Amino acid sequence: MDVVEEVGRTLAANLRAARAQRGWRLDDLAAASGVSRGMIHQIESARSHPSVATLAKLCAALGLPISELVAMPDEVGSPAPRAEAKVTRHGRSVAALLFADGRHELWEHTLWPGHPIEDAVGHPLGTRELVHVSAGTLQVDVGGASFTVEARDGLALRGDRPHRYSGLGEEPAVYTVVVLYLGARDPRY
Repeated sequence: MDVVEEVGRTLAANLRAARAQRGWRLDDLAAASGVSRGMIHQIESARSHPSVATLAKLCAALGLPISELVAMPDEVGSPAPRAEAKVTRHGRSVAALLFADGRHELWEHTLWPGHPIEDAVGHPLGTRELVHVSAGTLQVDVGGASFTVEARDGLALRGDRPHRYSGLGEEPAVYTVVVLYLGARDPRY
């Protein structure tokens, strides 16, 4: 596929998605942008490549920068292969950092009882963590509170407080953590 065709398909998919997110029909976008319904349909089916002026009108109506409508697939998502993860060990427990960009982190943990993972200080102010346990039982201590999270359950917590993850029972707790730096960026990146 050549680059013009690839950009056209990307634009088509992104425009359809932006319109759908707003619950707009083709007629709604046409009325808001001043671009004909037929032209929008041609763009969304990748049969026509709009001029910059037409693209600007559509973006203004949608409240989006042009860059968002032409973002190529590698910019829309970032694969995080487990084979490329940064792995750290805590006794028998293993933490694998699958993705990190200074604003978000994706972790995979296998936590054995008796081998906890602890952050004695906490992340920067405003940080939140989302935890999902896929196997075993996890105890999370954060800011003086203690939570028991069973397999298939989740927990949202303040990551900007000291916190500790401990496995309960005899089997390891297997869980995923998403860290969201909502205030300051992670200083490591």
